[in-house]
Amino acid sequence: MKKYLAIVAVAFTMLLAAVPVKAQLSFGVVGGLNLSKLSYNDLPGALGSDNRCGWYLGPKVEFKVPLIGLGVDAALEYSQRRLNGDVEVAGQNAYSTSTYMKTIEIPINLRYSVGFSSLASAYLATGPQFGFNVGDKKWNWTSVSQGFELKKSNVTWNIGLGVKLLGHLEVGAGYNIALSKFAEKYGGDGDFKANTWQVQVAYMF
Repeated sequence: MKKYLAIVAVAFTMLLAAVPVKAQLSFGVVGGLNLSKLSYNDLPGALGSDNRCGWYLGPKVEFKVPLIGLGVDAALEYSQRRLNGDVEVAGQNAYSTSTYMKTIEIPINLRYSVGFSSLASAYLATGPQFGFNVGDKKWNWTSVSQGFELKKSNVTWNIGLGVKLLGHLEVGAGYNIALSKFAEKYGGDGDFKANTWQVQVAYMF
């Protein structure tokens, strides 16, 4: 975890250094829904996963450079991803199991905005996200050999777009790509990641 905290600090410092002194600073709150689906690695058998809905909420800060449309945003979010796993036998779903992965998420995005008028603008955003597990560390499936130990931390990458209305209300959608594994199988090889679709709303004061 110390390694990821150091990465967060360095990335945030570099992004702040890239923002001119005349940048506009605003604070707000962000929340949304996520749809997460597992992808397995080095695991035997017919395993599947369905999209499951979770949510996230937290404070947000945004730096914006006037006139050129570039900026940086960052947030500190409490997130609950609902993870689902399926085991198939002879082509049929034998059983399903699910759990909530509770984390503190720190997304740091570079963004580009284009204004249509004083009432609306559109933006593109991308950047790393660092997650730290604050919930259960184990996920016990009905089969002992298919239980998982959730990692203490993970790294993902955000790609998103949205609109800002009246200079305060943001509505956006994005995709969160897992760069590191989320969990390892008990007592053997095999792990899974979880990519996530996101829909979010933010209000900047």
